[in-house]
Amino acid sequence: MNKLLLGLAVLPLVAGTASAAQPLTEAQMDAVTAGFDALSTAEAQALGKITAAESATVSLVAVVTTSTGAPVTATFGETTLTLFKSVSAAQSSSVATNALPTASLGLSAP
Repeated sequence: MNKLLLGLAVLPLVAGTASAAQPLTEAQMDAVTAGFDALSTAEAQALGKITAAESATVSLVAVVTTSTGAPVTATFGETTLTLFKSVSAAQSSSVATNALPTASLGLSAP
């Protein structure tokens, strides 16, 4: 019960609202560009009966820029297009066995 009351007491400090001081103008909205990148990895290991797994993912979406840092754009009449690059990669590997290998020495009793 104490944890519930403490949780309710802390909730206003954790949760909040976000608001902008003023909305963006049309010119500001036209200049907004967005990018995205992500990295994901997973790993599993076991020693008994040998199990191993691995996975990795990399993604990137970004604005293509010139050497001065300006975005590469093309304008057709009223429309301006911004060039984006998108890169993605994935990797996976796995090793498994249900029995450990055994060795036979070939020795026999006389």
